[in-house]
Amino acid sequence: MLLKNNTIAGILNKIKWGKDGLRRYAVIIVDRISPSGLKEINLGDDVVIRKDRLIIGGEAVIPIHRIVAIKKDGEVIWSRRSV
Repeated sequence: MLLKNNTIAGILNKIKWGKDGLRRYAVIIVDRISPSGLKEINLGDDVVIRKDRLIIGGEAVIPIHRIVAIKKDGEVIWSRRSV
């Protein structure tokens, strides 16, 4: 299932309220600290999705513009660029 033509927040909201929920999903973000420049973050029920950011566990804030891919069960289903 490759997702196209939608905002990242819109895609994540569809996933969150779909039958699978967020537990099977992960986002890949730009991370300046990581040697590869990317970091994979598993999603769960503690994720709040805003138009401009994700809030994970009530603490970690990830700006939407840093998300470069969304994975389901390890397979990329949406990508801003080749990951």
